[in-house]
Amino acid sequence: MMFVSRLRLFAVCAAAAGAVAAGCSHPNDPLAYTRNEFARTDTYSRAYPKAPEMVCEAGKRSLLSQGYTLADASARSLEGHKQFQSGDNYKEITFRLVCEPDHAGTTQSIAFVNAVESTFALKKTNNSASVGVGLLGSVSMPFTSSDDSMVKTGSETIASEDFYSRFFALLEQYMPSASPAPTAPAPKAPEGQTRSP
Repeated sequence: MMFVSRLRLFAVCAAAAGAVAAGCSHPNDPLAYTRNEFARTDTYSRAYPKAPEMVCEAGKRSLLSQGYTLADASARSLEGHKQFQSGDNYKEITFRLVCEPDHAGTTQSIAFVNAVESTFALKKTNNSASVGVGLLGSVSMPFTSSDDSMVKTGSETIASEDFYSRFFALLEQYMPSASPAPTAPAPKAPEGQTRSP
């Protein structure tokens, strides 16, 4: 009889522990992959009737005009950084642009963009000074120094459609409107006549 009572008590405790664990799991918190729809969208991309190199060049000038520093740039891709500070809050935007041909044999290209906002916090570490005193060894004295360092506290991809739309609008302003017209050759002078210099 006592064995049965203990078994029932164990079952009740196990059920209670399971309920507590379920309550701490926060089922309403969205997971990152649940927001990844893999649906066709123009938030992060635009198509242009230009060569990829021309599109990326316009994108590079767009970022430079807004105070971004380029850490890595090539003919078809680039990465820019820009820092912001508000009080003790530090943020950095990492902006990436990749330009690829739309289809082989055409001048159509697609610009893919992605921006990540990272947050940093200032971390102070106090170091106490130690002084050697003969046979007593090391004695800590009330003299301290602090070392400041930036610690990354989080990062998230910027999903604002308006943010990227403003970038694409600026990119189009730096895009060459048309190719320069070829220079026509100078007309030949009639035979027996010479052109004045």
